[in-house]
Amino acid sequence: MFKKILIFLIILNSLSNIVIAENKYKIIININNQIITNFDVQKEAKYLLALNPSLNNLPKEQIREISKNSLIREKIKENEILKYYEINYEDPTLTRFLINIYKRLNIENESEFNAYLSKFDLNIKSVIKKIAIERTWNKLIFEKFKNQINVDETKIKEEVKKKLDKLEIQTSFLISEILFQSKNKKEYQETYNNIIKTIEETSFKSAASIYSISDSSINSGEIGWVKKNEIADLIYNELNKLNIGDISQPIKVASGFLIIYLEDLKKVEEEINQEEEFKKIVVTEKNRQLNEYSIIYYKKIEKQIFIDEK
Repeated sequence: MFKKILIFLIILNSLSNIVIAENKYKIIININNQIITNFDVQKEAKYLLALNPSLNNLPKEQIREISKNSLIREKIKENEILKYYEINYEDPTLTRFLINIYKRLNIENESEFNAYLSKFDLNIKSVIKKIAIERTWNKLIFEKFKNQINVDETKIKEEVKKKLDKLEIQTSFLISEILFQSKNKKEYQETYNNIIKTIEETSFKSAASIYSISDSSINSGEIGWVKKNEIADLIYNELNKLNIGDISQPIKVASGFLIIYLEDLKKVEEEINQEEEFKKIVVTEKNRQLNEYSIIYYKKIEKQIFIDEK
């Protein structure tokens, strides 16, 4: 009799553990029969909070939503990449992108970064994995659209010569961005109003993390220091109207609507090598076009993906 009771208690305890496990681990998203659980979302939230401390200003539910959307984007990109390439997570060139990440957080070296990540139950390997996916995605976009990139190098050379002949002092801008899309005027106004409200209640960085569809959203919209000569005239004309701390009106670009935040500016007298300056501007323009193709291509494949949210 005692043996039967003991077996019953063991079975009951096992069933209880299963119930607890089911409450703890839930499938919340199905992407083409690939699942994302609440545990995955929690881990993604830790990753985003580690790399974007400004997100701590947001309510937990908003952080959860950002994390969920981030995982969806990553999974869709990863699935598309694997149709063409294997992802090399051991690529030694990924280290320089890792350095850029921890330097942005004012962390001196990889050892300190690993210690920092451990506070979020993360490690460098998890960060490298995400970098590898993003770099391979960029490779895919380049291969698909490299023949569609159109850069007027003659015009750029003329502009560089004209501007540098007139300038002895170089102006650089520290900027962040929010890129958003809308299907109609009503959606545009609603999204814009929500962005402004979030900026007023929290910060531009938080709004970028929530609403921006640009790859820069992973860095809270941060672009960094950009020289005047590297900025497209359309953007510069709006940027030139701003004082430090101002945000621009939405600027219509090929991939949507762009809002620029001017964090700081500086003027430095320096000797400019025209050839080097020309090469930088050409690279910047090519990257700008590739970023637009990346957004457009992602939106196209996203529509073809079956996403079931539980």
